[in-house]
Amino acid sequence: MASEIKANKLSPATGTDVTLGDSGDTLTVPSGATLAFPPNRNMVINGAMQIAQRDTSEQKQYDSGNGYFTVDRVRLAQGNLDQAVFTMSQDAHLLTGPAGFPNSWKIVTDTAETALASDEHLSFQYNIEANSCQNLAYGTSSARKTTTSFWVKSDVTGTYSLMLYSADASRNIGGTYTIDSADTWEYKTVTFAGDTAGTGINNDTGVGVSLYFALAAGTDRTSADNTSWAAFASNRNAYGQTANVLASATDYWQITGLQFETGEGATPFQHRSVGEEMELCKRYYYRMGLEGSTAYNVFYERDHVSSSGQALTWSLAIPYMRAAPSATVSFTTSTTSVTTAPNPYGTMLVSATSASGDNYIYTPDIELDAEIS
Repeated sequence: MASEIKANKLSPATGTDVTLGDSGDTLTVPSGATLAFPPNRNMVINGAMQIAQRDTSEQKQYDSGNGYFTVDRVRLAQGNLDQAVFTMSQDAHLLTGPAGFPNSWKIVTDTAETALASDEHLSFQYNIEANSCQNLAYGTSSARKTTTSFWVKSDVTGTYSLMLYSADASRNIGGTYTIDSADTWEYKTVTFAGDTAGTGINNDTGVGVSLYFALAAGTDRTSADNTSWAAFASNRNAYGQTANVLASATDYWQITGLQFETGEGATPFQHRSVGEEMELCKRYYYRMGLEGSTAYNVFYERDHVSSSGQALTWSLAIPYMRAAPSATVSFTTSTTSVTTAPNPYGTMLVSATSASGDNYIYTPDIELDAEIS
């Protein structure tokens, strides 16, 4: 009969680690630490990379800037690159990825950055909303330790940096993990001390904390020790980073099972249903309607055609969003559209006018973006 432990808290004696479970679901409690299991412990939304409303694949180059391009809530951060071209995607690996994780976020180098200059950098970034970070208690003597856990795979072995940035206090701390075997999924954990100094985290809808996984970093980003909390400086971003995913064409890096939680050890990943993840993602980005060119996608068909075409206005409900979103509306037919500036929640008015003599107005494709920049 298998062993069974029922507990809501584990506190091993000093000098003794407790390790439970199999690979991927292993729970290690450091000696002298206390590990609890609060509900909704994973502060990362879409950590299993299941939702990709924008696109499942997008190629970008060095001058395309930062932003959200594929998997929901995942942001790309780059600077000063002058050669690199890379493709980001929601990678599907039902039976070849870590057990229980059929999707990941992946970046593949198409054109290498042949000589990484001192000021060049590329990172995977994840922003957590400030009012969801109040449990961290930064800026007080009760500031809590946090642990980041994830599955990672790359053909580039070596040391990688992971930085935690507290935006309102403009302070950061860093840690490292090592990819030991090329082309192999590996489970990693990085624990950060709580920030007892600084001004804390505002209780608002801005950035609370950000995770930066460095993929390539020039010496301007790696020269200062960041293993303890201090005022942010760019040379504290990627201390310890030696790996460079932009060094050669076909180099890649991918991640799934991303979890950020309070405590000194990593608990097994908190899986949510696709429906739950989608609803959480909609607070930041929501795409509704599908453009089409067949009768099945007709929103309105007029009985009689005239030279003036057809005008129509309708109201659409929008989800509760982080902030008033920017709205982009497009149609498959030759139409014009006007949108009211939407509130964070409520309705949005969309007006469409068909082309002269056209008796169709097709369903619009509407994007609402309230992401944290």
